[in-house]
Amino acid sequence: MISTNTHHRTLALSLLAVALILPGCAAAVPLVSAGASAGEAGYSFWRSGLLTYVDEGTTTEMNEAVERTLDRLNLTIDETKLRDAHTDELDGRWWSIHSDRGHLVTIETRPLTSVMVEVKINAGAFGNKAATELIADRLKAELDWIQNATGDLSD
Repeated sequence: MISTNTHHRTLALSLLAVALILPGCAAAVPLVSAGASAGEAGYSFWRSGLLTYVDEGTTTEMNEAVERTLDRLNLTIDETKLRDAHTDELDGRWWSIHSDRGHLVTIETRPLTSVMVEVKINAGAFGNKAATELIADRLKAELDWIQNATGDLSD
């Protein structure tokens, strides 16, 4: 009878062989997939200190959710507005957030459609993943609260 360790070793060697044999992006799929955050619905991706996800809502709602989240977490905000180059309309926002110990993260929101917003939370290459995930979870909760309060639900 073959031991469990032998099965694990065989599986690991098989996966390594597949990764080495398959060309291009196909070999990277298992590695990239491993970086995706499980989260509530598998909604986010963490790579090199950057957590990216897309949520349903307007940029106005998401920007309000960011402000409510940062206020709730008692973080200091340095805010810069991004403007659309063609219309000078508010396109998205970028925040640099500081804790009492210095720089923590930056948050950027950009509309993908009128009701879909991309959120990027950047903690830097050696940033605090737990703090980034906490901020993302709070953003989602605040956005849900805002949408429930205004009755703006698409369900």
